[in-house]
Amino acid sequence: MHDDHIGAPAEQRRQRAVDSLHDALHGDNDRLDRITRLARSVFGVAATSVTVLDHDRAWFPSESGLGIAEMPRSQTLCDTAQAGDETLVVEDARADPRFRHLAPVADGSLVFYAGRPLHDHLGNVVGTFCLFDGAARTLDAEQRRTFDDLAAWAEQELVASSEMGQARQVQTSLFPSQPLESGPWSVDGMCLPALAVGGDCYDFGLGGGVLHVGVGDVMGKGTSAALLGAGARAAIRATHGAVTAGADLGVIATQVARSLTPDLERSESFLTVFEAAVDLEDGWTRWVDAGSGLAAQVSADGTITYLTGDDRPFGVLPDDHWTEHTTTLEPGDRLVVISDGVLDLVEDQALVWEDLAVATRAAATPADLLAEVRRWAEVRPPLDDVTVLAVFRAADTGPDVEDSA
Repeated sequence: MHDDHIGAPAEQRRQRAVDSLHDALHGDNDRLDRITRLARSVFGVAATSVTVLDHDRAWFPSESGLGIAEMPRSQTLCDTAQAGDETLVVEDARADPRFRHLAPVADGSLVFYAGRPLHDHLGNVVGTFCLFDGAARTLDAEQRRTFDDLAAWAEQELVASSEMGQARQVQTSLFPSQPLESGPWSVDGMCLPALAVGGDCYDFGLGGGVLHVGVGDVMGKGTSAALLGAGARAAIRATHGAVTAGADLGVIATQVARSLTPDLERSESFLTVFEAAVDLEDGWTRWVDAGSGLAAQVSADGTITYLTGDDRPFGVLPDDHWTEHTTTLEPGDRLVVISDGVLDLVEDQALVWEDLAVATRAAATPADLLAEVRRWAEVRPPLDDVTVLAVFRAADTGPDVEDSA
């Protein structure tokens, strides 16, 4: 930490706020990049940046013209701008005793500087919006207003990136943390949100020799859809004990839908769900399809059996009921459940299951299938959230089934 600030409560709060930005700002920041590029063009300066002071370093989640990723904090004018928490304009740093000793000033590369502190939603200073030039200059009143407007825009994007990054971390933490392996059974899934967070959710878990798998898709994308998806996941997971004990899955789905209806009505949304309970001793599978229509059993002989029902999504009609269906996953069979975002990844949506069946049969593990779908998404960027959940049963019976957390 910078010596002048060691032990200062304000600096400690500021550093904690900066720590929360790390995951959100490391990587591509296209929205901030547009602002720094625009500022460089509007003001005709050598360089612009969004600067974050992180302990003893200053790093640049977005810059135009600087050409560096970070520098020592002690060699920046941003340290002074952030400490004062006000816009700092230095027309000629060579003539300012506060800054003429700094290396970039002494070597003549930095003469003019303008920096406006950027705040998070709690008011903590988390960055600086900066202009740099190698010649002395001024900002007139109109330029100052433009600078303030661009800085305010950068601040909004910075806060949004932080909040979305945190929301993405929370949503990701709700998904299973690792694949499930039990005897001849392998299970894995993935969700690729179209935005920072998405309305798709998936889950799997094992208890009492019964594997529970499910995929849900809330109408819409973004934070509100993610919140509804998280609530649905929690409600469904709470019923796993009853399902394991033999409760009818259709009745359970109806109860869950009733509990979610008020939230879905208030948000004017609905939720498609595919939920299955697989007995790992013999492969007997009970399943419910609530408007999903995107699950299939790919048999060892290549046959595709679509696991689709006639029931509507949750939240469409308050008095709907849902029906339990059954199938058996034989040795060598594979169950694949997807969300409709996968349809964007193939040339002909009508043939999506033919493409998926080929990929599923070619995959040695669920992870291989997920990797193949990721490759599809690289070729044809999706317009919607992409979720895939895969259950593979090996051709041989393998060891006895054991419960897994």
